[in-house]
Amino acid sequence: MKMMKWALLGGAAVAVTATAARADDLSALKAQIEQLQSRVSQLEAQPQASMPSGYSLLSIRDGQGTYEGVLPERTADRVREESGFTLSVVPTADAAPAAEVSVSGEIRTALVYTDVNTDDFDDNLDVKVRGRIFIKGKADTAVGEVGGYFRLQADGGGNFSDYSEATKMNKAYGWWKFAPEWELMAGYNDNTAALQVGWDWLAASGPVSSFGPSNINNEQMRLTYSSGPLSFAIAVEDPDSFGGSLGLDVNGNGKFDKGDVAAISGSADTADIPAVEAYLMYSSDAFTAQIVGLYQTDDFGDDDDWAIGGGATVGLGEMFQLTAGAVVGQGTSQYANNIGPATADEDFWGASVGLLANLSEDTRLELGVGYEDYDNAGNALGFGGGVYWDPVSQVTLGIGATYIDRNDISKLAVVDTDPDPVGIDNEIQFVDQDDADSLEIFFGTWLRFP
Repeated sequence: MKMMKWALLGGAAVAVTATAARADDLSALKAQIEQLQSRVSQLEAQPQASMPSGYSLLSIRDGQGTYEGVLPERTADRVREESGFTLSVVPTADAAPAAEVSVSGEIRTALVYTDVNTDDFDDNLDVKVRGRIFIKGKADTAVGEVGGYFRLQADGGGNFSDYSEATKMNKAYGWWKFAPEWELMAGYNDNTAALQVGWDWLAASGPVSSFGPSNINNEQMRLTYSSGPLSFAIAVEDPDSFGGSLGLDVNGNGKFDKGDVAAISGSADTADIPAVEAYLMYSSDAFTAQIVGLYQTDDFGDDDDWAIGGGATVGLGEMFQLTAGAVVGQGTSQYANNIGPATADEDFWGASVGLLANLSEDTRLELGVGYEDYDNAGNALGFGGGVYWDPVSQVTLGIGATYIDRNDISKLAVVDTDPDPVGIDNEIQFVDQDDADSLEIFFGTWLRFP
């Protein structure tokens, strides 16, 4: 009995001791929680110096941002959506980006074999390189989206030349979407009346000569309206440049004599006012149709310059695309490719057709033919194609060839009809040149980063 009493007293003592220890632990834990809460309150009270005023999230992600203002580009020049990286600043985590900047780059290197059918050049096998950095960005403002696009480029090598380390601003323009369906673009970009159909725009991915009508980059201010698949654009642009060395028969007597202009060095605009260019286009996933037009005055010719063209691209199932485009005009050189106008009022026309095929998920085929015809400068028939393989989005391998058949090639030149040193007997004549048919074969790599 006595032993039982002592056992009960001992158990009670242990229970009292454990309860006291447990109370001490709870007190210590409560004190720690209070200290942590105080620290959190201090952190919340500190200014958010790492973020711009009015924003709460900065993110970095792979690939391109969403840029509705970026103008259409030739397929060979487009930045892939999965290329590069994008910095985005958004008001909250679940809101659309209020500002974005995307950066990407590409190095294209090709082994090019060139065989030109003239006495001046031997066939040549050389390495050709082109490096590009693309920067584009946008910001939402109280008056609409404002953005910009820059393309830096350095290139050279191949075709009897060397790589140039000089970097040039290959493209530079900005846009302002001042209304849901209206956009103003200003800067340096593909000319507004460029054919966005045909071989040169939708194919011609290889680092060799294209064929059929092409287009130039030009200084411009462009207004674009787009609603669903329908879009319309009109622009004022820098007129054609007239340059080089050319005798001008100012007197109109068929001879180069006193009062005529011996040469023009450098270049000069053909007019004192901008050219007007426009297009109307309907574009959906399966079908695209476009009409283009151009008009500019010409101080060097008897008539003003103009051009009108159009074409379409049709999807033939999920595998094939057929595209065709044509242009006809007078005077302007904005569609020149292998040849251009030799006179200020020269009539011309050009056309091209291309077949594009997705042979598999990562392999595509390009085949095409094009023709350029100028009344005095001559004509050129071109055809070729290539096969391109994309094992991953950062790498493309391609192989292909282009053949250009040039005929009746000539240019204006000052000709001394009488070698007698006494007197001036020069005349302005068309001089025939070597037709210079050419074959180009390439194997190329396209490496994209980051």
